[in-house]
Amino acid sequence: MMSVRSERLSFSVESVQDVPGGWQLAGEPGYHPRHWARPGDRFDRACGEHGREERTVDLVVVELTGTSAIVTGSGGDQLRPGDIVSGERLVQDSGPASEGLR
Repeated sequence: MMSVRSERLSFSVESVQDVPGGWQLAGEPGYHPRHWARPGDRFDRACGEHGREERTVDLVVVELTGTSAIVTGSGGDQLRPGDIVSGERLVQDSGPASEGLR
């Protein structure tokens, strides 16, 4: 039996640069590569590390490395250094714990 869980995704923005069709974010992805965004994942919130209020964005990840992300969508023009963008990804588990339930 499969179960579904959500994984939090985040990216800390150090700088934002316009690129054709979107933005290149320099910075650093979330705490563990397993939770890094993948192409097609979405960031739906942005907030500042230093008290800037949370904003809604709709950014789709095109590419992500250990030091940058390329995103398209809406809200990238609002991003500033020090912001953190975040979202969720739904993941289906089919590991050993659920195999014993068949």
